[in-house]
Amino acid sequence: MTPRIRSISLNKYSKVAQELGIDPLRMLRQAGLDHGCLNSPDLLVPETAFAQLLEASSAQAGNASLGLLMGSCWRLSDFGQISLLLQHQASLATLLQTLKDYHHLLSTTITTQTVTQGGISVIQLHLDTERETPGRHPMELGITALLSLCRHQLGKGWKPVGVHFSHAPPASTAHHRRVLGNDIVFASDFDGIVLTTQDLQALDPEHDSNMEGHARHLIDMHAPDRSPKSIEQQARSAIQSLLPHGRHSIAQVASALGCTSRSLQRQLENSSTSFQETLDDVRRQVAVRALKNPQLSVSEAAALAGFAENSSFTRWFSKHFEQSPSGWRQQHLSVAARG
Repeated sequence: MTPRIRSISLNKYSKVAQELGIDPLRMLRQAGLDHGCLNSPDLLVPETAFAQLLEASSAQAGNASLGLLMGSCWRLSDFGQISLLLQHQASLATLLQTLKDYHHLLSTTITTQTVTQGGISVIQLHLDTERETPGRHPMELGITALLSLCRHQLGKGWKPVGVHFSHAPPASTAHHRRVLGNDIVFASDFDGIVLTTQDLQALDPEHDSNMEGHARHLIDMHAPDRSPKSIEQQARSAIQSLLPHGRHSIAQVASALGCTSRSLQRQLENSSTSFQETLDDVRRQVAVRALKNPQLSVSEAAALAGFAENSSFTRWFSKHFEQSPSGWRQQHLSVAARG
């Protein structure tokens, strides 16, 4: 299934493009996107074409941070029909869970996962695209829009402990620091927002559970045909979150999904795949992404892909890519440098 996003992103693009002196209609035509989408924020458009639009427009505007600029003007109402429900949440934790429950009304590409360890929590953002890496602009848009959602719940002046991006820093990070704050980490091993667990779980004293119930009922009435993630998508999302922690056995993934190993394997087989195929596919994406990051060592890439030993990672990588991790990295970084 082709990854798709809501066309509200094109509205934001048009506004930012004009401010940068770019003709948005011409760029939309070049990307193969219908400008009629600008008048209908809830249409679903191909994510790949949108990513190409951002890349081409950024190049035309001197490598401008389009995704960041678009995300910085994101409002609660831009989350569409679920915005009313998001407005009536008891805490940021419940808001994020609601976002996951109704993600199908927003995009087929976005997955969030919250990981808590003691007093620190991380909201990880994953973009499931048809590319090896999501790209700088779509990820910066996603993180910045997510940050706006956090600030809606916790207050406009709220600041995260840190914001992490897996891509390299742009030539100038002035806009990033103005929008996101000073605690930004580029070339990180994940994309997401770091915050205190206290902020994540803080209860809104003015929360009205009856209003939340009314909002949920309205959404369920007008959008009854919910399309939950397929079992393969659920498994991929769970594996992606568990891999860096070395927890990627079928039993561990099944437990995270609330089912048994046998049930998970059977459901995956009914979807014409298997647990091992799904695991290997996620690992390939994680490994490629990590090895393309010159700030990460091969050992760190191995750990992110769920391997405790470099030798095991090398054997697995050589089997799937027909060369060693270091050889693959050298080749691709050389190509990137020449480009």
